[in-house]
Amino acid sequence: MTNSALHTEAALEDQLEKNSAHLPVELTPADSGYAWVIVICAAFNLMCTLGVVNSFGVFSTYYINYIYPSVSAASIAWVGTTMSLFMLGGAIATGPLTDRFGFRLVSLAGTVICCVALLLASFTSALWQLVLTQGIMFGIGAACIFSPSVSLPAQWHEKRRPLATGIAVAGSGAGGMIFTVATQNMMDTIGHKWTLRALALILLCVSGTAGMFYKRRVSVPRGGISLGAIARDPRLIAIGMAGFMVNVSYFVPWFYLPTAALKIGQTKQAANNLILYMNAGSTVGRILAAYAAMLLGPINSIAIAYVICSVLVLVVMLAVKSMTAYIILAVIYGGLSASFISITPLVLTNIFGTQAVTTAMGIMNMWCAIGVLIGNPSQGAIYQRFDRPHNEFTAMSIWGFTGLLLAACSYLLLKAIIIRNSPRQHLWSKL
Repeated sequence: MTNSALHTEAALEDQLEKNSAHLPVELTPADSGYAWVIVICAAFNLMCTLGVVNSFGVFSTYYINYIYPSVSAASIAWVGTTMSLFMLGGAIATGPLTDRFGFRLVSLAGTVICCVALLLASFTSALWQLVLTQGIMFGIGAACIFSPSVSLPAQWHEKRRPLATGIAVAGSGAGGMIFTVATQNMMDTIGHKWTLRALALILLCVSGTAGMFYKRRVSVPRGGISLGAIARDPRLIAIGMAGFMVNVSYFVPWFYLPTAALKIGQTKQAANNLILYMNAGSTVGRILAAYAAMLLGPINSIAIAYVICSVLVLVVMLAVKSMTAYIILAVIYGGLSASFISITPLVLTNIFGTQAVTTAMGIMNMWCAIGVLIGNPSQGAIYQRFDRPHNEFTAMSIWGFTGLLLAACSYLLLKAIIIRNSPRQHLWSKL
């Protein structure tokens, strides 16, 4: 063989190696028995992390009335706001971190950070210390658990990917119910300091065990995944806009529906039960959303769900003043609005593939974090300025309707982008 031929052969091999670096290499077959172990572990991880986040309302009530009665509720709310903000915003770093260190180490590191944060919070004596520990520090740890737990089941499943993702994220809805009730009972019996310590122990045992089973199914491409290229992709921008609008308006029923129930003469217990109804609907809805995605297509189903949610919020909170209507709204809204967290990982996996889904989830969650940062304070200001003086919820209903409808429109924009780039797709395609 001549030197020229050898050089040509070497060049071809080098080019093939470069091209193959961008293709996923399966380390383990998809849809194996271990894939369901991943789903179960992800569900437990999401149950614990989001369970603690969703139970902050119990701590907030205690802080406002007993620990810091002279501090404004808006100041205390920054503990919960920073917790959600850093959990979602910090997720942008989880893609590069899992590429470098793997899902298991990142998840376990997040568990340790969360546990230390809760332990430190139990020894605090000032509000700013709670913001740093129970808020910021816990949020950072939760980010290391949340995004990998949402995206990893999609990497392990192909045939039943929607169902696997739905079951995994259903853990967060169950956690909202379980941890809210458990936190309230512990607060009544052992006080808020030992409640924080008990939650740290629960998180260490459950999330620590679940994280041990995490592992990657496909290889990381040589050179890693381009964060900038994914962030600039028009499809991700459309999904990010949807995430932003969802988090700007999603919490309107969660925060203000119990208050609306009190205004029509319901007891405090009956009003608080609306949160449990929404959590119950959310748990079931996250699984049913998987079947809706398989039947209608993930983008179609989530767009339809948020159109329905927007209309329900506007009609019920604006025009209907009955507890029966509020219960119906709580259950249906909880079920349909859960489609965002259940279906979005599936959409991102279909678009960016199993290799880049964690990075894409992290970027999308950054959009969500900005929505939380803007949405929660804005809701409080709007209610205080326009609705509270008149003992009504007109402005809040319009706010919720507008945000949820724009979220649905963002998913329709995503569908339009996909159709434009694919001649085989059309308006009625099952996307």
